[in-house]
Amino acid sequence: MNDSWINDLCRELLRLRDPGRGWGNRPGGSGYVEPTALAALALAASELPETRTELQSAVKDVAGWLSRLQQSDGGLGISPELPKPRWTTPLAILLWSAIEEGSMSRDKAVKWLLTQRGTTWEPTGQSPYGHDTRIIGWPWVDETHSWLEPTAMAVLALRRCGLSDHTRVRDGQRLIRDRAIRSGGWNYGNSAVFDADLRPQPAPTGMALLALSGVEDFDSPLIEQGCAYLESILPTTRAPQSLCFGTLALAAWNRRPAPADDWLMAAQPGAARRSNSIAELAYLLLAAGKRSLEFLGTTN
Repeated sequence: MNDSWINDLCRELLRLRDPGRGWGNRPGGSGYVEPTALAALALAASELPETRTELQSAVKDVAGWLSRLQQSDGGLGISPELPKPRWTTPLAILLWSAIEEGSMSRDKAVKWLLTQRGTTWEPTGQSPYGHDTRIIGWPWVDETHSWLEPTAMAVLALRRCGLSDHTRVRDGQRLIRDRAIRSGGWNYGNSAVFDADLRPQPAPTGMALLALSGVEDFDSPLIEQGCAYLESILPTTRAPQSLCFGTLALAAWNRRPAPADDWLMAAQPGAARRSNSIAELAYLLLAAGKRSLEFLGTTN
């Protein structure tokens, strides 16, 4: 990876932060939990000598800001003004786990996360869904059905905290396996509707493969098909979230493509122009981070 490009991106994210608070979704915007946790995690994972001192100070500062936003039961909302939904909590757990401080906030958030569960129900003969609706995972919003992405992020956060063998983690991984599309890869929620397979998407496919790293066999059809899908779609993908989780997932399975660095650099100009540019730039930096897999709790 081009260290000069990483240093430039680190400096740009540091410049865009509101001192004493976190990052907004866009430059000059008020602080939100998602871009703040993503940017800080990406900076921590990409630590380079040129920006190390300023970087460490900023990461510590925003980790403290997230701790002050934490609610009494341990969850975190979207922003200071939006206390719910609280799907951002695993991102904060990953950040607190990456630094030496914040262990009390992390432990409190883990306890909260373990109490959360998506709604389940017994399937019927008329069910349009292609997945097992009885498996417990995590939802985007309280008291709704489980989705792939929040379940995968919860699994990663809990594994990072040493809970790989916890029942909830095992159930989350079982849900991920169950939601795999028959032809390979994963969609955001369902695998099929009315027996018609949905199209896989790179970001949820990457998240699923990360959450299953170190658990499935390398030659498992589930892994082989998912990795093959990413290898076919990423060369023409420039969406930062998709590139981030796609390239990290392939790296976790020892299949990181040689041109991945070029894809990340090519995606930066477009990311900087988007309305949610902070998160987009953070995803690109996280994908390039030398310690990103470690901070995501994956096993290579």
